[in-house]
Amino acid sequence: MIPASEGRQMVRTVVPATLATALGGIGCLHFVWIFTPWPLPDVETFYRVIGGVESNETPSAVPTALVGTALVGGAVLTLMVNENIPGIGPEWLRRFGIYGLSGVMFLRGLGGYSMNSGATSEFQTWNSALYSPLCIGLGLLAGTVGLAATRRARRPPPP
Repeated sequence: MIPASEGRQMVRTVVPATLATALGGIGCLHFVWIFTPWPLPDVETFYRVIGGVESNETPSAVPTALVGTALVGGAVLTLMVNENIPGIGPEWLRRFGIYGLSGVMFLRGLGGYSMNSGATSEFQTWNSALYSPLCIGLGLLAGTVGLAATRRARRPPPP
């Protein structure tokens, strides 16, 4: 069993670092996808695996950039809530934002399984094995960061 002090330290270091790295990396991957289907070999494969469609029906550059921006923003928000970087705006609003991020990730993760209906078999496989579980995990991490920040905010200041 992990001692309480080590558990708090892990929540203060490993959890937010993991969340920020994953969100930042996935966000940057969305920016890459504006220009190239990397790491997939061609656009058609990209549409089937990532978009779940057989043809060029995936979102254009603008929605893809917006998702990328939201994910990178979530990474920055994580670091602000965890006090790794200076925060912008009121502290309560940042905590509200991290809980919102957690909720959105949970919704995508749990609701993502309904996206399998009518999607390509390649998307269904990857969505069930990676995309939806990853979003659920990111939702758990964001919720953990939010709870830790709420507990810190409720502690009395040191004398």
